[in-house]
Amino acid sequence: MIGVFVKTVIALLVCLLVADVIGVVVCVVIDVAPLRYGSAILPYAIWLVLGAFAGFVAFGFAGAWSSASGDEKWVDEPGAPRIGNGVLLASLIVVLALCGLFYWLYWSRGVVGEYFVPDSLPHTLTYLLAALGAMLAARSALKPMPAG
Repeated sequence: MIGVFVKTVIALLVCLLVADVIGVVVCVVIDVAPLRYGSAILPYAIWLVLGAFAGFVAFGFAGAWSSASGDEKWVDEPGAPRIGNGVLLASLIVVLALCGLFYWLYWSRGVVGEYFVPDSLPHTLTYLLAALGAMLAARSALKPMPAG
């Protein structure tokens, strides 16, 4: 189970970091280009979609990396729900730790980060909860363990 935790932490942090960089670039382009039209919901939509995408990719990658076969067919293995539970639990711990870190670094100090993650509390929570929601949805799609 320690291996699942470590692999999930690495997979989730890499996916969140890559999606965060993409989100910052997209938000800057939309802010500079005259496409925004004063829409306050657009940055939330960007972070929601990127968070869900990062969650699905991280869940699949961490599960495949943690499985015995080590390939994308890990969802058909008998131990897939156990691996999925481990990935989901480790991801929850990582997201809570990130929230604590961001609170300590940014949110408690009055940093106003417009709509960038992790500077902005509501956008960061949207991003991280979308990632967790996607992972929960992916976990619920796994076959249940056979009894006995």
